[in-house]
Amino acid sequence: MISNLDVEAVLNGDDRIVLDLGKGEEITVVRDDDAIFIDDIEFDIDTLKSMTRWKGVYGITDNGDIFKLEIRSGSYYKLVQERRYEAPTLEIDGIRMHRTKWTDPWTDAGVKVAKAGVGKGDHVLDVCTGLGYTALRAMEAGAHVTTIEIDENVIELARVNPWSDGLEGADLITGDAVEVVPTFDDESFNVVIHDPPRLARAGELYSTEFYSELFRVLKPGGTLVHYVGSPGSRYRGKDVPAGVAKRLTMVGFDVEEVDRKWGLIRARKPI
Repeated sequence: MISNLDVEAVLNGDDRIVLDLGKGEEITVVRDDDAIFIDDIEFDIDTLKSMTRWKGVYGITDNGDIFKLEIRSGSYYKLVQERRYEAPTLEIDGIRMHRTKWTDPWTDAGVKVAKAGVGKGDHVLDVCTGLGYTALRAMEAGAHVTTIEIDENVIELARVNPWSDGLEGADLITGDAVEVVPTFDDESFNVVIHDPPRLARAGELYSTEFYSELFRVLKPGGTLVHYVGSPGSRYRGKDVPAGVAKRLTMVGFDVEEVDRKWGLIRARKPI
């Protein structure tokens, strides 16, 4: 697969390209008078130019057929690369699910895992899988990961995303976290990384009831890292991070850090 950014680079004269969004084989681009060959597949110039007008990722069949990696099912889903060879973000109805302006999704996931202090042998609960980057970074650190995702369309895009390769190593549960988390035993996890959609889309994942469940399934001394959004962001005039920190304290957490740069709150369950 290739992105619109790869196509733009080829049209601008780049003679080498790494397939699969930077995770695949590096190949040489062959040029003819009115055609360009990418991975032995012939493209006419007009086709390539048309591919740059849609910001997203394209799949290419063995026969050279091109298709957009997108899903139209209730909402509109696609993968988008902000910069070549960086992990793509997931876009739903035009809203990006990751930070992309001054960082990239892979780095952002690594910050969450580092903030949580994930280490070898930890049992990590990852709430809201998305493309699986947080789960993958936690597994890189040696953790056993259980991850929950409600949206099957998101899971389908993760299956074809080269940067999500290896997610099968996690225990992936398809379901609503509000319903799934109460089924876990008390004190099942050392770490919970909670990365919900914005408050306006999933208010139930910011409720004291749900936070109580996260508190219950954490071991004493365990860490919660909660993504809360952009620094200084406000929803209907309210300071979202401050409200989240207050509710976490209400259910028993000790809030240790509110990191407004990365939009993260770190809290701990007392021993």
